[in-house]
Amino acid sequence: MASSSLIRICFMSDVVEIYICMPGQALKEGRVEVSHSIPDKHAAESDALSRIKINPKIHKIAYYRINDAGDFRIFYSYTNKDVAPDKPKASPKTRSPSKRKKAPKPTWWQKLLGIKP
Repeated sequence: MASSSLIRICFMSDVVEIYICMPGQALKEGRVEVSHSIPDKHAAESDALSRIKINPKIHKIAYYRINDAGDFRIFYSYTNKDVAPDKPKASPKTRSPSKRKKAPKPTWWQKLLGIKP
């Protein structure tokens, strides 16, 4: 009987997916890590705080528990309030029209004949 319960425990191990997002990044676009060592919310909270301490630019961390059937559910989420929101990237600068149009340079013939453009 003891061996069957041991086998059942081995097969029912939960996996935790950790989504780590930077400012302006959607949750599913973030970096994904897998962990087998986060059993509950308290461990997830301490893991999130240690990750924020290592990289203070992290905006959001979400922990999803995945079971053997492939079902998942979120069990902890942390948002870093100290990180500044991402500024939208500026579009490339276009040349602004000059205020005063420059006079064209005289051609070689105009110089030779003394004609001003």
